[in-house]
Amino acid sequence: MNNKFVLVSVELLKNLKELAKGTEYEDELQKVLDSREAIENNEIAKLPKTAVVKRVIDGDTVELFNGTVLRYTGITAPEEGESFAEEATKLNQELVEGKEIKLEYDNYTSDKFGRILAYPIVNGVNVSVELVSKGLAELVIYQKRKPFIYQAQLLEAQEQAKKQKLGIWKNS
Repeated sequence: MNNKFVLVSVELLKNLKELAKGTEYEDELQKVLDSREAIENNEIAKLPKTAVVKRVIDGDTVELFNGTVLRYTGITAPEEGESFAEEATKLNQELVEGKEIKLEYDNYTSDKFGRILAYPIVNGVNVSVELVSKGLAELVIYQKRKPFIYQAQLLEAQEQAKKQKLGIWKNS
């Protein structure tokens, strides 16, 4: 992410917080500011452990109520215009939209776009594994990086989806 943009974003949030001082919005802006600073400094202890999903962006990305964007760790879902993108987004909505999720972090806590990276867990269900098991997302393995915490479960879910020719594996 462009460091100049990050600095401007943080400064803007600080200015907004100053304007909101003494109002009902002050605490919410502080949460967003804390989250942005935690992402920039890779401080996992400051990242949210639970959150409520405001809206689903696509099959592997959501916006949290504090304005932070969460990208699911270890998977990629079809993008808009690709086969099964609508199905992936719809299932993601059913699983998380409007719900409180637990966030589990892995080796990497943010990406180059400033999004936090985590596994969303709803009622004990790992949403990333669920999407992969339905053939609506696939595991992403980075060769020169430490394996993901849930890599074995994601790989097993993907192999089962492939065998059953589900979703993106329909024609493989």
